[in-house]
Amino acid sequence: MTEPPRTVSVVIPTHNRARLLPLTLFSVLRQHAIDLEVIVVDDGSTEDIGRTVHELGDPRVRLLRHQTPQGVSVARNHGVAKAQGRWIACLDDDDLWAPNKLTAQIDAAAGEDARWVYAGAVNVTEDLRLLGGAPPADPDEVVEALPRTNLVPGGCSSVMVRRDLLPPDPFDPSLGTCADWDLWIRLSRLARPIGVTQPLVGYRVHDNNMSMDTLRTISELSAIEARYYFQAATVDRKYRSGDFLPDLFEVAQGVGHSISNRIARTLVTAPPTGRRPRPGRRDAAQWAWVEQARPWIDELAAYRRSLPDPPHP
Repeated sequence: MTEPPRTVSVVIPTHNRARLLPLTLFSVLRQHAIDLEVIVVDDGSTEDIGRTVHELGDPRVRLLRHQTPQGVSVARNHGVAKAQGRWIACLDDDDLWAPNKLTAQIDAAAGEDARWVYAGAVNVTEDLRLLGGAPPADPDEVVEALPRTNLVPGGCSSVMVRRDLLPPDPFDPSLGTCADWDLWIRLSRLARPIGVTQPLVGYRVHDNNMSMDTLRTISELSAIEARYYFQAATVDRKYRSGDFLPDLFEVAQGVGHSISNRIARTLVTAPPTGRRPRPGRRDAAQWAWVEQARPWIDELAAYRRSLPDPPHP
Protein backbone atom coordinates (compact mmCIF):
# COMPACT_ATOMS: atom_id res chain seq x y z
CA MET A 1 0.00 0.00 0.00
CA THR A 2 1.34 3.45 -0.94
CA GLU A 3 2.07 5.64 2.07
CA PRO A 4 -0.22 8.70 2.18
CA PRO A 5 1.76 11.78 1.08
CA ARG A 6 0.53 13.99 3.93
CA THR A 7 1.85 11.93 6.83
CA VAL A 8 4.18 14.07 8.93
CA SER A 9 6.15 13.09 12.03
CA VAL A 10 7.00 16.07 14.22
CA VAL A 11 9.99 15.56 16.51
CA ILE A 12 10.24 17.85 19.54
CA PRO A 13 13.29 17.47 21.81
CA THR A 14 12.78 19.08 25.20
CA HIS A 15 14.64 19.65 28.44
CA ASN A 16 13.02 21.41 31.41
CA ARG A 17 10.69 23.53 29.30
CA ALA A 18 7.34 22.75 30.96
CA ARG A 19 6.62 26.48 30.92
CA LEU A 20 7.06 26.81 27.14
CA LEU A 21 6.20 23.36 25.78
CA PRO A 22 2.36 23.51 26.04
CA LEU A 23 2.04 26.41 23.60
CA THR A 24 4.51 24.77 21.21
CA LEU A 25 2.45 21.56 21.24
CA PHE A 26 -0.79 23.49 20.77
CA SER A 27 0.63 25.13 17.65
CA VAL A 28 1.50 21.68 16.25
CA LEU A 29 -1.73 19.91 17.06
CA ARG A 30 -3.86 22.47 15.23
CA GLN A 31 -2.10 21.89 11.91
CA HIS A 32 -4.54 21.74 8.99
CA ALA A 33 -5.19 18.66 6.82
CA ILE A 34 -2.24 16.59 8.02
CA ASP A 35 -2.00 12.98 9.19
CA LEU A 36 0.13 13.85 12.19
CA GLU A 37 2.25 12.08 14.77
CA VAL A 38 4.12 14.08 17.40
CA ILE A 39 7.14 12.59 19.14
CA VAL A 40 8.29 14.47 22.25
CA VAL A 41 11.75 13.40 23.38
CA ASP A 42 12.32 14.33 27.04
CA ASP A 43 16.08 14.64 27.33
CA GLY A 44 16.52 13.96 31.04
CA SER A 45 14.29 16.72 32.40
CA THR A 46 13.85 17.18 36.14
CA GLU A 47 10.48 18.80 35.40
CA ASP A 48 7.42 16.61 34.88
CA ILE A 49 7.27 16.63 31.09
CA GLY A 50 5.17 13.46 31.20
CA ARG A 51 2.41 15.34 32.98
CA THR A 52 2.51 18.09 30.37
CA VAL A 53 2.06 15.54 27.58
CA HIS A 54 -0.54 13.47 29.46
CA GLU A 55 -2.73 16.51 30.14
CA LEU A 56 -3.08 17.05 26.40
CA GLY A 57 -5.08 13.82 26.12
CA ASP A 58 -4.19 13.60 22.43
CA PRO A 59 -3.32 10.14 21.05
CA ARG A 60 -1.23 11.70 18.29
CA VAL A 61 1.42 12.64 20.87
CA ARG A 62 3.82 10.11 22.33
CA LEU A 63 6.66 10.60 24.76
CA LEU A 64 10.16 9.15 24.68
CA ARG A 65 12.38 9.71 27.69
CA HIS A 66 16.11 9.79 28.37
CA GLN A 67 16.91 9.18 32.01
CA THR A 68 19.90 11.51 31.77
CA PRO A 69 20.49 14.41 29.36
CA GLN A 70 22.24 13.33 26.17
CA GLY A 71 22.04 16.55 24.17
CA VAL A 72 19.60 17.99 21.70
CA SER A 73 21.11 16.25 18.67
CA VAL A 74 20.87 12.80 20.27
CA ALA A 75 17.29 13.59 21.30
CA ARG A 76 16.37 14.62 17.76
CA ASN A 77 18.02 11.52 16.32
CA HIS A 78 16.06 9.31 18.73
CA GLY A 79 12.79 10.88 17.63
CA VAL A 80 13.66 10.66 13.94
CA ALA A 81 14.53 6.96 14.33
CA LYS A 82 11.05 6.28 15.75
CA ALA A 83 9.17 8.40 13.20
CA GLN A 84 6.76 6.75 10.78
CA GLY A 85 5.68 9.66 8.58
CA ARG A 86 6.70 10.24 5.01
CA TRP A 87 7.89 13.68 6.08
CA ILE A 88 9.94 14.61 9.17
CA ALA A 89 9.62 18.05 10.74
CA CYS A 90 11.68 18.94 13.79
CA LEU A 91 10.48 21.66 16.13
CA ASP A 92 12.31 23.22 19.06
CA ASP A 93 10.31 23.12 22.28
CA ASP A 94 10.08 26.90 22.49
CA ASP A 95 9.15 27.66 18.88
CA LEU A 96 5.72 28.01 17.27
CA TRP A 97 4.01 27.22 13.97
CA ALA A 98 1.24 28.82 11.97
CA PRO A 99 -1.68 26.39 11.55
CA ASN A 100 -1.00 26.01 7.82
CA LYS A 101 2.76 25.54 8.15
CA LEU A 102 2.94 21.87 7.21
CA THR A 103 0.27 21.95 4.49
CA ALA A 104 1.93 24.94 2.83
CA GLN A 105 5.25 23.12 2.79
CA ILE A 106 3.82 19.88 1.43
CA ASP A 107 1.97 21.77 -1.30
CA ALA A 108 5.13 23.68 -2.23
CA ALA A 109 7.18 20.49 -2.31
CA ALA A 110 4.64 18.72 -4.50
CA GLY A 111 4.73 21.56 -7.00
CA GLU A 112 8.47 21.12 -7.62
CA ASP A 113 9.01 17.53 -6.48
CA ALA A 114 11.25 18.85 -3.69
CA ARG A 115 12.48 16.65 -0.86
CA TRP A 116 13.15 19.31 1.75
CA VAL A 117 11.41 22.60 2.39
CA TYR A 118 11.99 25.62 4.62
CA ALA A 119 9.65 28.46 5.54
CA GLY A 120 9.84 32.07 6.66
CA ALA A 121 10.21 32.91 10.35
CA VAL A 122 9.54 35.85 12.66
CA ASN A 123 11.03 36.60 16.06
CA VAL A 124 8.65 37.11 18.98
CA THR A 125 9.01 37.79 22.68
CA GLU A 126 7.92 35.22 25.22
CA ASP A 127 4.58 37.02 25.55
CA LEU A 128 4.29 36.93 21.72
CA ARG A 129 5.02 40.50 20.71
CA LEU A 130 6.43 40.63 17.19
CA LEU A 131 10.08 41.72 17.10
CA GLY A 132 10.84 41.40 13.42
CA GLY A 133 11.89 39.13 10.62
CA ALA A 134 12.50 39.13 6.89
CA PRO A 135 11.40 37.05 3.89
CA PRO A 136 13.62 34.01 3.40
CA ALA A 137 16.28 33.90 0.71
CA ASP A 138 15.51 31.96 -2.45
CA PRO A 139 16.71 28.33 -2.65
CA ASP A 140 19.63 28.97 -5.01
CA GLU A 141 20.97 31.71 -2.73
CA VAL A 142 20.53 29.47 0.31
CA VAL A 143 22.46 26.58 -1.27
CA GLU A 144 25.25 28.79 -2.55
CA ALA A 145 25.72 30.48 0.83
CA LEU A 146 25.31 27.48 3.15
CA PRO A 147 29.00 26.58 3.59
CA ARG A 148 29.62 30.17 4.76
CA THR A 149 26.33 31.38 6.24
CA ASN A 150 23.14 29.69 7.41
CA LEU A 151 20.37 31.47 5.51
CA VAL A 152 17.71 28.90 6.44
CA PRO A 153 15.43 30.85 8.80
CA GLY A 154 14.01 29.50 12.03
CA GLY A 155 16.64 26.81 12.65
CA CYS A 156 15.32 23.27 12.91
CA SER A 157 11.79 24.56 13.39
CA SER A 158 11.54 25.77 9.81
CA VAL A 159 12.53 22.70 7.79
CA MET A 160 10.53 19.66 6.72
CA VAL A 161 12.42 16.76 5.07
CA ARG A 162 11.38 13.59 3.27
CA ARG A 163 12.27 10.71 5.55
CA ASP A 164 13.98 8.85 2.70
CA LEU A 165 16.40 11.77 2.24
CA LEU A 166 17.63 11.78 5.84
CA PRO A 167 20.74 9.75 6.67
CA PRO A 168 20.81 7.62 9.84
CA ASP A 169 21.36 9.80 12.91
CA PRO A 170 21.11 12.96 10.82
CA PHE A 171 22.12 15.41 13.57
CA ASP A 172 25.76 15.39 14.66
CA PRO A 173 25.85 14.72 18.43
CA SER A 174 29.02 16.82 18.77
CA LEU A 175 27.05 19.90 17.68
CA GLY A 176 24.15 21.69 19.32
CA THR A 177 23.51 25.25 18.15
CA CYS A 178 24.95 24.53 14.68
CA ALA A 179 23.72 20.95 14.21
CA ASP A 180 20.90 22.08 11.93
CA TRP A 181 23.27 24.14 9.79
CA ASP A 182 25.58 21.15 9.38
CA LEU A 183 22.63 19.00 8.26
CA TRP A 184 21.39 21.60 5.77
CA ILE A 185 24.83 21.66 4.13
CA ARG A 186 24.76 17.89 3.73
CA LEU A 187 21.16 17.84 2.48
CA SER A 188 21.92 20.55 -0.07
CA ARG A 189 24.40 18.17 -1.70
CA LEU A 190 21.69 15.57 -2.14
CA ALA A 191 18.73 17.68 -3.20
CA ARG A 192 17.79 21.29 -3.86
CA PRO A 193 15.40 22.70 -1.26
CA ILE A 194 12.40 24.88 -1.87
CA GLY A 195 11.29 27.80 0.27
CA VAL A 196 7.82 28.89 1.39
CA THR A 197 7.97 32.66 1.59
CA GLN A 198 5.23 33.24 4.19
CA PRO A 199 6.13 33.75 7.88
CA LEU A 200 5.02 30.39 9.27
CA VAL A 201 7.47 29.92 12.18
CA GLY A 202 7.69 31.92 15.40
CA TYR A 203 11.08 31.98 17.14
CA ARG A 204 10.48 32.86 20.79
CA VAL A 205 13.32 35.00 22.18
CA HIS A 206 13.89 34.40 25.91
CA ASP A 207 16.68 34.10 28.46
CA ASN A 208 17.23 30.36 27.94
CA ASN A 209 17.50 30.12 24.15
CA MET A 210 20.17 27.54 23.31
CA SER A 211 21.69 29.96 20.80
CA MET A 212 22.42 32.37 23.67
CA ASP A 213 25.38 30.17 24.68
CA THR A 214 27.95 32.44 23.06
CA LEU A 215 31.10 30.41 23.71
CA ARG A 216 29.55 27.17 22.49
CA THR A 217 28.23 28.82 19.35
CA ILE A 218 31.63 30.32 18.53
CA SER A 219 33.25 26.92 19.06
CA GLU A 220 30.74 25.22 16.78
CA LEU A 221 31.17 27.95 14.18
CA SER A 222 34.86 27.05 14.06
CA ALA A 223 33.93 23.36 13.71
CA ILE A 224 31.70 24.14 10.72
CA GLU A 225 34.49 26.17 9.15
CA ALA A 226 37.01 23.38 9.63
CA ARG A 227 34.62 20.74 8.30
CA TYR A 228 33.71 22.54 5.07
CA TYR A 229 36.75 24.77 4.48
CA PHE A 230 37.93 22.89 1.41
CA GLN A 231 34.50 22.80 -0.19
CA ALA A 232 33.88 26.55 -0.08
CA ALA A 233 35.12 29.82 1.27
CA THR A 234 35.58 30.13 5.01
CA VAL A 235 32.67 30.94 7.27
CA ASP A 236 31.83 34.61 6.93
CA ARG A 237 32.98 35.92 10.29
CA LYS A 238 32.46 39.56 9.40
CA TYR A 239 28.78 39.17 10.22
CA ARG A 240 29.47 37.14 13.34
CA SER A 241 31.87 39.24 15.34
CA GLY A 242 30.23 42.40 16.55
CA ASP A 243 29.49 44.02 13.19
CA PHE A 244 25.88 44.41 14.38
CA LEU A 245 26.59 45.71 17.86
CA PRO A 246 24.31 48.78 17.54
CA ASP A 247 21.48 46.51 16.36
CA LEU A 248 22.17 44.03 19.13
CA PHE A 249 22.20 46.73 21.77
CA GLU A 250 18.78 48.00 20.71
CA VAL A 251 17.26 44.50 20.70
CA ALA A 252 18.96 43.69 24.02
CA GLN A 253 17.34 46.71 25.63
CA GLY A 254 13.96 45.70 24.22
CA VAL A 255 13.90 42.11 25.42
CA GLY A 256 16.20 42.17 28.42
CA HIS A 257 19.25 40.31 27.08
CA SER A 258 22.88 41.30 27.41
CA ILE A 259 24.83 42.29 24.32
CA SER A 260 27.01 39.19 24.58
CA ASN A 261 23.97 36.93 24.59
CA ARG A 262 22.47 38.63 21.55
CA ILE A 263 25.73 38.15 19.65
CA ALA A 264 25.22 34.40 19.96
CA ARG A 265 21.88 34.69 18.17
CA THR A 266 23.50 36.70 15.37
CA LEU A 267 26.32 34.20 14.92
CA VAL A 268 24.00 31.72 13.24
CA THR A 269 21.29 33.89 11.73
CA ALA A 270 23.07 37.01 10.49
CA PRO A 271 21.69 38.32 7.20
CA PRO A 272 23.75 38.15 4.01
CA THR A 273 25.66 41.09 2.59
CA GLY A 274 23.36 43.95 1.67
CA ARG A 275 20.57 42.90 4.05
CA ARG A 276 21.72 44.31 7.34
CA PRO A 277 18.93 45.28 9.70
CA ARG A 278 18.79 49.01 10.43
CA PRO A 279 17.42 49.65 13.93
CA GLY A 280 14.56 52.11 13.91
CA ARG A 281 14.44 52.21 10.09
CA ARG A 282 12.49 49.11 9.15
CA ASP A 283 11.65 48.87 5.50
CA ALA A 284 7.87 49.18 5.14
CA ALA A 285 7.60 46.18 2.83
CA GLN A 286 9.66 44.04 5.19
CA TRP A 287 7.48 44.97 8.16
CA ALA A 288 4.37 44.32 6.10
CA TRP A 289 5.72 40.82 5.57
CA VAL A 290 6.23 40.40 9.33
CA GLU A 291 2.67 41.56 9.93
CA GLN A 292 1.38 38.60 7.92
CA ALA A 293 2.16 36.50 11.00
CA ARG A 294 0.10 38.63 13.38
CA PRO A 295 -3.24 36.78 13.01
CA TRP A 296 -1.86 33.39 13.99
CA ILE A 297 0.50 34.86 16.58
CA ASP A 298 -2.44 36.67 18.20
CA GLU A 299 -4.43 33.42 18.26
CA LEU A 300 -1.56 31.71 20.07
CA ALA A 301 -1.27 34.65 22.47
CA ALA A 302 -4.95 34.28 23.38
CA TYR A 303 -4.48 30.57 24.03
CA ARG A 304 -1.35 31.29 26.09
CA ARG A 305 -3.33 33.58 28.37
CA SER A 306 -5.78 30.74 29.04
CA LEU A 307 -3.07 28.34 30.23
CA PRO A 308 -2.52 27.78 33.96
CA ASP A 309 0.89 28.46 35.40
CA PRO A 310 3.08 25.33 35.02
CA PRO A 311 3.81 23.33 38.18
CA HIS A 312 7.17 23.84 39.83
CA PRO A 313 9.65 21.00 39.24
